[in-house]
Amino acid sequence: MAIKRINFQSIPIEDQDRAIAFYKDHLGFEVQVDAPYMDGWRWIFMTLPRAETRLHFAKTSEMSFTDTPALCLVSDDVDADAVRFKKSGIEITNGPDDAPWAPGTRWLMIRDSENNLILLESFKEAPHG
Repeated sequence: MAIKRINFQSIPIEDQDRAIAFYKDHLGFEVQVDAPYMDGWRWIFMTLPRAETRLHFAKTSEMSFTDTPALCLVSDDVDADAVRFKKSGIEITNGPDDAPWAPGTRWLMIRDSENNLILLESFKEAPHG
């Protein structure tokens, strides 16, 4: 068996257009698929440039995360992200701070437009030599 990657991660949302705007405008995702599905709902996949793993929007009634991040992302600089998020009015729930679980890692927790927690982490480069 040779598993290559995660195809997609579903996160719960209520408003598809609001979620698309949040993930595009604040996190840099692009819409890959936006097609009719059923009962006025759309089948939506979003992706980051140059990434293979996709994000799927599911109805909140089908799944829920309360105190656990619905999504974990890697960032170049969570401290810079925190400044940008604050200016945009995005709720920062924790951090930025040093991660006790991984030396050299910084982390930040935010809420998206649908009240999901998102964890962002930045990793310092390993020393050369």
